[in-house]
Amino acid sequence: MADDDVTGNLKKMDDLDYRAWNEADWPGLFTDLHTDDVQVFVNGQKPTDGLDEHIDAMKALVESMGGTPAQVKAHPITFGSGDWTCVVGEFENGSRMVTLARWRDGAIAEEHIWL
Repeated sequence: MADDDVTGNLKKMDDLDYRAWNEADWPGLFTDLHTDDVQVFVNGQKPTDGLDEHIDAMKALVESMGGTPAQVKAHPITFGSGDWTCVVGEFENGSRMVTLARWRDGAIAEEHIWL
């Protein structure tokens, strides 16, 4: 995979956090940036299986936060190699998350999130 692909996928991670997550755009951009068969592991737990399960889990997480997504304000650390990217997201309250993603055909096929 070319460096241009890694750069493009890192830009898509910006779109995922700053637009799709922050705006809770589940049926639009959030869906577009994941494959239908995406597997997502949050904090090392059993993965969600498929896009619908992932969206349901993220909606439940947002509900547990009071109904509004914690806003990602910065990606102070980003890097990638091949079809993998890693991004540290910093929330407005100063807490952080790490997202490791494997890309396939321009969308996330496997995702590991640590909150």
